[in-house]
Amino acid sequence: MSQSEFSFQTRILRKHHSLPRYIVVNPEFVEGRTVSFRADVLLDGAGPFERNIRPWGKGSDVFFFKLTQPQCQKAGLQTNDKCTVTVLPMR
Repeated sequence: MSQSEFSFQTRILRKHHSLPRYIVVNPEFVEGRTVSFRADVLLDGAGPFERNIRPWGKGSDVFFFKLTQPQCQKAGLQTNDKCTVTVLPMR
């Protein structure tokens, strides 16, 4: 199981305006992981924000983490904005 830092480009997602924003982490970045893990996350270099990165579940191999409104504001990001995400897993 890899404990290394990784970065990727993605969009800030939200299913409904009353629900939190979230980021999907594709399987190639979490290979070997099967359970949630804590990480510091940077959004376009802003942060770090401590997040729990969780399996999506329901037979999917992707993971995700939620974002708060203050985190998005600090990073200057809104729903559907593209950004670079850097994940620094905690030990």
